[in-house]
Amino acid sequence: MSLTIGELKSALQGIIGFGVTPFYDDLSLNIEALRRNAAFLAEHCEVVVPLAGNGEIHSLSPEEHKTVGKAVVEEVRGRKPVVIGIGYSMPIACEMARAAEAYGADGVLILPPYFTSSNDDGLYDYYRSIAQATKLGALLFQTRSMNFSVPLLRRLADVPNIVGMKDEHGDMHQFVRQWGAVGGRLELLCGVGEILAPSYFALGVKAFTSGLINFMPGTCRRILKDLQERNLETAARVIDKEAIPIFNLRKKRPGYVTLIIKEAMNLCGMNAGPVRPPLAPLPASDLDELRSLLANLGLLKGAAA
Repeated sequence: MSLTIGELKSALQGIIGFGVTPFYDDLSLNIEALRRNAAFLAEHCEVVVPLAGNGEIHSLSPEEHKTVGKAVVEEVRGRKPVVIGIGYSMPIACEMARAAEAYGADGVLILPPYFTSSNDDGLYDYYRSIAQATKLGALLFQTRSMNFSVPLLRRLADVPNIVGMKDEHGDMHQFVRQWGAVGGRLELLCGVGEILAPSYFALGVKAFTSGLINFMPGTCRRILKDLQERNLETAARVIDKEAIPIFNLRKKRPGYVTLIIKEAMNLCGMNAGPVRPPLAPLPASDLDELRSLLANLGLLKGAAA
């Protein structure tokens, strides 16, 4: 049975793991690998999120989206909450939300609209309509290109089943204002991964999102433990030594944010397969750099070591 809206909001703590969508070499879905990776995330994080950016939602058909979401929910089997990334257009996102509810997901993460040159009234109707298409709890997704003004965020906080916001923008000036406006009503998440988690946790945030959790869970769990124990400086040192080198490589070229995660998983023995266009394969020189970083962390497996 899916979590209630209140239960989902309370569950948004710790590490929110963003999974990938594995493909075979012919770029068809690899459901067996998807299930193994979902089980891995369920073991190492507090909430599992398939079908967002790392899940290459932009490259999937609506039917594939349903197949992936349903398989992850079935594999996790209620051990951890599963929140499904949804998007495209408003009608399609509404259909995805209803499907997620039907196959037993615990919530939805509403990705930004493709057309973002809109005013607050249009954006309010967009997010409210998608949230109201389901009884599941819904999370907002803030990015550099889609920021929520404080007035808009206050209005959306009044929608009964909108329970939180993932902040991938990372502008602390803006986030502090948003925290002051809706922090008691919405669960606001550090959505930029480990790199800025100490700053968010110092403010009172309880969770950070992670792609690194797919292949280096030991580092991620140590960071979380330090953050929860308020050892922010210790957490920052672990981040600087172990996480930032991976973050730097992910920022090297467009498309690397997802690509580096998948290739790291492949090198660490977690089958993620290739990426689909418009993402492109990793050049040999950057793959060698990634292999070296993972070797220094003792994470390489099998023939990759």
